[in-house]
Amino acid sequence: MDHPFHVHINPFEVISRNGQPEPNRAWKDTVLVPAGERVRVRIPFRDFAGKTVYHCHILDHEDLGMMGNLIINS
Repeated sequence: MDHPFHVHINPFEVISRNGQPEPNRAWKDTVLVPAGERVRVRIPFRDFAGKTVYHCHILDHEDLGMMGNLIINS
């Protein structure tokens, strides 16, 4: 199943998919991760310090624990 992956507070840039450079780089807050694919993102942590979350945007997946915390230190 594909997963719309979302990061709160900080936009990110997809830099590669399955080890191949991402040809269409743009700042995002959500990226679709197809089943079996590995996506690498780059996130600048500049304007926010504290705790925030990342999660799958499919509500059932989020409710079942497909989420985590980011702790950003200034």
